[in-house]
Amino acid sequence: MVDLFKSEQQKNMDFALLQVLKILGIDPEQGLMFMYDVVCQYIVHLQERIGYALPEGLQIDRAIGMFHVHAHKEQCFFRFAPSLIPGACTVAGESLESLWAALNGVSPSTRTATLAHRAEVLDDHACDSNHKKMIGMTKFLCQQHKKATLNLEEADEYFAELTSDADDLAVKQWTQEIENAERTRLIDASVMDIYGARVGHTTRDATDLLSAGDDTVPRSAPELWLELALLIEEKQWASFSHVHQCIL
Repeated sequence: MVDLFKSEQQKNMDFALLQVLKILGIDPEQGLMFMYDVVCQYIVHLQERIGYALPEGLQIDRAIGMFHVHAHKEQCFFRFAPSLIPGACTVAGESLESLWAALNGVSPSTRTATLAHRAEVLDDHACDSNHKKMIGMTKFLCQQHKKATLNLEEADEYFAELTSDADDLAVKQWTQEIENAERTRLIDASVMDIYGARVGHTTRDATDLLSAGDDTVPRSAPELWLELALLIEEKQWASFSHVHQCIL
């Protein structure tokens, strides 16, 4: 837990990250999965800011919790969603938010306290929360393992059903693209954009777009949306003109 001087400045997060690495003694061979609400921005210049203070050889993977990643732009989901990161599995990644319910009841009493007393009260409640999690961790992880096993079976069945209807060459190509992207995603996160929908582009001009009943040329999603919007506008204008003539 760190105090934020004014908004979530990156220097506050840098301090928290370095203290975590120092206290836990993370070995570079372990690697680190760093999950943060705006990691897409935070990670960009991380090495320039605190690279000298990071353990040598430590590989930092990054992700955005599932609760927050959907509020970002579409590319952030493909690049930082835990469900698309090998080894991260499908997790919420928002464990801290679940602890706010208890700490929110404590925080009002610390607003007028001295800085030292405030820190002691929050530390006591945070340590109590950590102690309870430590005691119940074994039971909780066993329950989660059972759920994960069932989810894996369902995912395998769904994947087999989905790929059975696809062309074998296409499945092989998609698999190769995904494996290549996963190998290089830490160097260039944009390679994960292959998960996005691929909409075919056409060279039709505006006159073709407005032609009625022309189904010979495939239309992209933006073209269909635009054609529908123009059709609605045309219907509305025709209805308005009819009403106007009746009034006259």
